[in-house]
Amino acid sequence: MPRIDGRPDVARAPRSPQTDLQTAQTVAKELYGPTTKIVDAGVPGVLDAADKLVRQNARGETVTRALGVRRSENIAFRAHVVQAAKDLAASGASFSGSHQTDKVNQTLWTMGYGGKMQVRKWLADGETGKPSAALRDIFDNGRAYGFECATAMMVIYHKAILDHVGDEAFDKLFSEPKNLAFFRWDIEDADFVDAKKLVHRPMPLQPGTHYYFENPDAAPENSAFRGENVLYLGDGQFYAHGIVGDSGTYLVTEKDIVDTLSALRAPGADSAPRRVNMAMWLDGYSLSKKAFPDGIPQGLPA
Repeated sequence: MPRIDGRPDVARAPRSPQTDLQTAQTVAKELYGPTTKIVDAGVPGVLDAADKLVRQNARGETVTRALGVRRSENIAFRAHVVQAAKDLAASGASFSGSHQTDKVNQTLWTMGYGGKMQVRKWLADGETGKPSAALRDIFDNGRAYGFECATAMMVIYHKAILDHVGDEAFDKLFSEPKNLAFFRWDIEDADFVDAKKLVHRPMPLQPGTHYYFENPDAAPENSAFRGENVLYLGDGQFYAHGIVGDSGTYLVTEKDIVDTLSALRAPGADSAPRRVNMAMWLDGYSLSKKAFPDGIPQGLPA
């Protein structure tokens, strides 16, 4: 049975770029249907606007069209989200259900009451703190960090933005008017909000999208698990910060999530955990336009 845990004891997986067609293919199939194929017609091995999107329509006819900038940016960004989640699962960053166990690498971040974490403006050596370096440290030095599931979602999404637009553009987006900060869903930078898409209706599972499981009958001592923020990664896999499945990490199935939350309910509980009708994702094309107002450079998305 899956368990809750503070620190998955696993080796860290190496990171890899998410602009390869294999990853894009997996994302595209879940977005556009199982017959979907991406044909590499642009830069070899890299997803770009010149690639072709091939799929069957409702009449069984094969339809081919250019992938285009918007679709290529959005598929690539979702792939970056998937990889960032897998990297955080392998980093050793722990779950914290209380401000008493929240932690950060205080060389690069400040920690406020309630779990608010913010990139330091100035470092001990007199250098300026860089959001890109501080964020990357969570993935490289994960055991120095502990936070709850909503903050984990923000960490993953921002790492995907960093991988999508690069260090220079990321630091420009998240240094002014103040350095990058995370505090559950209570702090959202304007650039993040502008790219956010939020719906409250039934939605199919799509890689790179955030969903929420509610658990209203959680026992008082398990109040941190009255709900669980998750990211869908494709192929039936989720990232659920604080719930450990058979992988030994926070990479789990929907059954793992429901079983774990069910076990944390109060005696006599009659409300089963369930995924609510809510979905949130970021528009990769909008992020790229924000990052590169003079035009998205050739070679993106990455």
